[in-house]
Amino acid sequence: MKEDRVWREFAESAKQELRQKYPFRLSELEAKVMDKVEKRNRQFRWKTAAWMTGAAVSCALVVAVWNPLGLGGLFVKNNAVQSTAKFEWLAPDEGFANALRNGYPILHSVKKEQNGYTVEVKEAMIDHRRVIFTMLISGKIIDDVASENDEEKKADFVFAKLTTAIGKIGKTGGTSYEWKQIDGTHYLIFKSRYMMDDDDMDALLKQPNPVLPIQLVKQSHNGEEVLVEVPLPLPEEVVSAKKSIQPTATNNQPQLGKQDLLRELAMEEIEMTPTLTRVHLQAKTKEGFELQSLINPRLVDDQGREYKPATDGNPIQGYRHMADSFYLDMIPSLYYGDVPQKLSLKFDGATVSTMKTGHFTLERSGQFPLEAPFGNKTGRILQAYYKDQKLHVLLPGEALSEETVLKVDGLNYDNELFQNGSFIRTYSVPKKDAYQVDTERIDFQEIKMDGLVPIIDGK
Repeated sequence: MKEDRVWREFAESAKQELRQKYPFRLSELEAKVMDKVEKRNRQFRWKTAAWMTGAAVSCALVVAVWNPLGLGGLFVKNNAVQSTAKFEWLAPDEGFANALRNGYPILHSVKKEQNGYTVEVKEAMIDHRRVIFTMLISGKIIDDVASENDEEKKADFVFAKLTTAIGKIGKTGGTSYEWKQIDGTHYLIFKSRYMMDDDDMDALLKQPNPVLPIQLVKQSHNGEEVLVEVPLPLPEEVVSAKKSIQPTATNNQPQLGKQDLLRELAMEEIEMTPTLTRVHLQAKTKEGFELQSLINPRLVDDQGREYKPATDGNPIQGYRHMADSFYLDMIPSLYYGDVPQKLSLKFDGATVSTMKTGHFTLERSGQFPLEAPFGNKTGRILQAYYKDQKLHVLLPGEALSEETVLKVDGLNYDNELFQNGSFIRTYSVPKKDAYQVDTERIDFQEIKMDGLVPIIDGK
């Protein structure tokens, strides 16, 4: 087909352009960011993956870079000045690519001037679940920063101040940035990819003539200030682009092997949007255990085609306040074409978790470091002392504070400080010679199996 040929040409052109123009060294960037975090003592945490997209068409080629530092506000920097790059090339996101091949639209460009910035949103593509867009920012402020040719100052300008957002809509995902001069004009270019909150998007799309508010945001310790908001009108193709499939398999008994931890896995519904398919599941586990993830899940149809997770991380997500309800987002989408005659969910195993508990007595005058049961592991307490009406407990940095719960006389810690490689937790308890400490840690167990859940059996 002509469309397929055009798509292949776009993808190849994108690869060549990226290889030639946008090398970077991630290790140097990580070191620089961590140095700045230490110096500025930032008091917030980030939880997002950073993405780099370098093609003329934003969905033609996606280069994903996982941020091992856990800094969701960390942007990936594309800069031709930096030499010898080492990064992994990934295939285009088949969810967006498949939608484009089937005629789903890229939205028209929108431009706005405000607060000394000129912002243009281009190459935006959106459905009920996901959005990608490119934001080109120019103006005197950008000229002043870019014209100095100071790479550190440019990085500071972005890290300390600017990012993108989509109004009040909850989201996960990330953004990349680059500085570029086009026809004599300096631009700061953001490329963003977000997964959006279901309830927020459903409410937006039910409005008459819905508009997606793409924002340029200034960050600060006091919150965020919207510098420019570019309204992106959503056409009918976006508003109405949602379908569902109800499971019809007459034999809906899952194949879960001989293990006893994951006892049931039932299909509830399949929701389809142009860029992905969302599979809703109900799980039942042995008492005291919870399902955490499926290993290598994929939808398989009657032709042997496989539909795989849309994300690189844990593909199974849970619903708030519903411990046994989950969903999987799979690509490419089943939105286009006829419903398969047969459809099953297959997977190679599962990971379940359980809470392990322990307890011990902590004596202030005892010998330290103290070896103690931290749930399912043995941990260390480096020191314990009483000061300012509080008990201070020192834990080694590798204790990973969020993994272990330590309660002293039934109370959780009220403050935690990371200092000189150790965690210092403080507890508002009376001064005593000995304290009862209760611990909890999550224990993960991996189960191997040839798992299968029938969805449609063609009968």
